[in-house]
Amino acid sequence: MRELRVKEILNQRGISVSEFAKMIGVTREHCYSIIKGANLSQKRMEKMAQVLNLPLSALFVQPQQVESQYNPYEIVYDRTEHYNPNDIITFCKLSEPFGEFSNMHTAFPVECFGYKFKTSEHLFIALRLSGYDKIQKEIMEYPNAMYCKKTFVNSDKYKEFHHPEWHTNLFDVEVMKYVCKLKYEQNKGFRELLAKTKGKIIVEDATMQNTNESVLKWGCQDLEKKSLIKEMRKQVKRGIGELQKSAKAKTANLKKPRSAEAQKKYDDRLDHQISSMEKSLEICEKAIMGNAHFTFSGKNTMGKILTELRDSEGDIKYNLEFPLYLFGGIVN
Repeated sequence: MRELRVKEILNQRGISVSEFAKMIGVTREHCYSIIKGANLSQKRMEKMAQVLNLPLSALFVQPQQVESQYNPYEIVYDRTEHYNPNDIITFCKLSEPFGEFSNMHTAFPVECFGYKFKTSEHLFIALRLSGYDKIQKEIMEYPNAMYCKKTFVNSDKYKEFHHPEWHTNLFDVEVMKYVCKLKYEQNKGFRELLAKTKGKIIVEDATMQNTNESVLKWGCQDLEKKSLIKEMRKQVKRGIGELQKSAKAKTANLKKPRSAEAQKKYDDRLDHQISSMEKSLEICEKAIMGNAHFTFSGKNTMGKILTELRDSEGDIKYNLEFPLYLFGGIVN
C-alpha cells in the first residue's frame, strides 16, 4: 500500500485522531492502525476521502514525492515497495509491450532434464508437484499455462500433492529464481528483451487483478488507477442500465405495438448505443492503463527476480533448501 498522508492532513486541519475516528465510524485505536496503513480497504479509503472532502489521490504521498526503493546490488525480497512510475518498466497482458516477461507467455519455453515445457509457468507448476511423475507429465502437456495453473494450483483436486515446504522461507521464490535462470540461459531473445529495460525497475503490473496476498506478493498495483477505472465502469454500467430502462418504458407506453421490423430496428439501435458506450469504455481504460500512472505498490517478487537476473547477467543466486524431483531427477 502507498504511504498515507492522512496524519499530515489531520494536523493541518486541527482534527484529532479521536474526532477523525468518529467521522469514519471506528474506534480510536482502530483509527490509529488505519492511519498507519493497516486494515485499509478500498471502501475505507473512499470513506476517509469523503469525510475530508478530498479526492482519493490526496490521501497518499504523491508520485513525485515517492522515491523508488531500488538498489541493483541489494534487492530485498518479501518487502513491500512503492515505485515512482518514472523509474519502472511494467508488463501485464501477454499481447502488450514486454508481455513476454510473463511466465504464461509461450515465447520462451524452458527445458529441464531433457523435458521441454511450453512456458516457465508449466515448469514452475511441475516443480510444485515434485515427485509425482504422472501429474508432472499432465502438466507438461497442458496447452495453456493459465488453465494449467487453475487446474493444478488453484483447484482443490491437487492440493494434497503440493510440495509440503512450498511456502516455507520463500522457497517458492527460490524455485522461481531457478526457473527464470534456466529461461535466461536457454533463450537469447529473453536476454535481449531484458537488456532493453536496463536502468529501470521491472514491475509486474497487477493493477486490475483482485487485490489479495498472492497478487501483492508477485506484482504491484496502482490503486488510484484501479479506483479510477472501477468508477468509470460503474458509471457506464449505470448509463447502460438507464438506457435499457428508458427503452423498456418507452415500449411499454406505446399505444400501438411496433411491427416486427420496426421493433428489430429499434432493438438494433439500442444495441448499437450500448456497444458504443462499451467501446468507449474500452478505449478509455486502455488509455488510462497506458498513460495515467500514480504509484505502484507491492512486493513485486517477479519483477525483482527479472531485474536481478538482468543486472547480474544471469548470475542470480538461488537456494533450493528442500529437494525437488522432476521425473525422478533431483533439481538443485
